[in-house]
Amino acid sequence: MTGILKVDQLKDNTGTDIFDASGTNITIGRSTGVVKVAKIPMLKVGQTGAVTLGGSNDYVRYNSFSTSDVFDPEDNMNGFNTSTSTYTIPTGCSGLWYISASLYTSSNNVNQLAVNVNGTREDALGSDAGASNMNQGSITKRLNAGDAIQIWAFYSSNVTTNGNPYHTWWQMNLIG
Repeated sequence: MTGILKVDQLKDNTGTDIFDASGTNITIGRSTGVVKVAKIPMLKVGQTGAVTLGGSNDYVRYNSFSTSDVFDPEDNMNGFNTSTSTYTIPTGCSGLWYISASLYTSSNNVNQLAVNVNGTREDALGSDAGASNMNQGSITKRLNAGDAIQIWAFYSSNVTTNGNPYHTWWQMNLIG
């Protein structure tokens, strides 16, 4: 048996609104409460071993969900391809995403990490002009279902990136 419940408002047993869709905005929860959902799309991936990136830019080989390579690994929507280091935004998950990444190198330094969307370089995550062997940063970005996301590194000459659970990881969370 299936059914449809159509309402503009729901109140708890004390008469306090807990859902209100009667106006322009939809309000869920109490002003003093926290709204929880069953699953919030999340990615956290690391890198295995050392990888040499040639030329002056390439995608970072984030490829491991092993706890020896990244703390608290997760891909709860199964959107990540470890062969191509690409996260595809799942169906129903268009919206604002918080993206953060960190990269450790042992030869030469990365000048910048950037978000690549559908094959196009877009926003810089972190940039230190190659001053350090660590580069990291974050951004909030609107993405659409089906978008293919990679993190790219930009540098002056070949670099060797190193897996390290403290320093080489990529994380994305849908925030709304």
